[in-house]
Amino acid sequence: MKLTKEDTYSLIGTLVFHLIVFLILWFTVLKTVIPEEDEGILVNFGNLNAAVGTFEPRYIGETPTEPVIPPPTPVTPSQNQQEELITQDLEESIALNAQREEERKREEERKRREAEERERQRREEAERQRLAEEKRKKEEEISNRVSGAFGMGSTEGTSQGNAAEGTGNQGNPFGNADQGANEGVGGWGSFDLKGRSIGAGGLQRPSYNANVEGKIVIDIVVDSRGNVIDARTGKGTTIENASIRQSAIEAARRTKFNAIQGLDNQSGTITYNYQLR
Repeated sequence: MKLTKEDTYSLIGTLVFHLIVFLILWFTVLKTVIPEEDEGILVNFGNLNAAVGTFEPRYIGETPTEPVIPPPTPVTPSQNQQEELITQDLEESIALNAQREEERKREEERKRREAEERERQRREEAERQRLAEEKRKKEEEISNRVSGAFGMGSTEGTSQGNAAEGTGNQGNPFGNADQGANEGVGGWGSFDLKGRSIGAGGLQRPSYNANVEGKIVIDIVVDSRGNVIDARTGKGTTIENASIRQSAIEAARRTKFNAIQGLDNQSGTITYNYQLR
């Protein structure tokens, strides 16, 4: 077989190309570096993760003890964090105390109002009972006065009067009839003491030695036991004689009235009538 010039150049070019590829592969991939024996670096496994020093410790054939690992240091909050925590707790505590104090004040206010309401109701009830008792006493007194205005009254009995004890027909030593009321105008005088009655001794008679005519009105104050604790000349007096006036005042002081329950004093009048002799 006869090669032409072009075939020869093609063959040579192909061989050169493959040679170049082979050389590239030989120096980069195919060549293996075998390390020499007894070469390398010894790595110390050791028994700690970290240590300090220059020289290798001498091996004495004992297993080294496990090192004591100190406990981790507790992380304490910084002063700012502590102040923040303290401040937060303090604010919460103050708010809670303020809420409790407000609730306590509301409870005390509620109890105070309830106590005031109970006291008001108690006073109203006491006042209502007092007025009812006064009304009952006045009605009873009026009934007694009306029934005694005409002697023994319409009921049968053997005694009439307002004294605490005794039997018979109580009258007035200065009266002008053997029956009727035990107070009123007539005789030496009369009295007005808001329904009170004269005592057992009757209306005391003043002494006088002057020939005068007129009347002396004595303003009196009587306690609950019936004693006249104050007497003085009052409005309506027509006699100017000082001696007769003083005698009327002394007689009024000796007069006794019926006793009543209670501690209040009563004011009234005693009127003495004088005629010429």
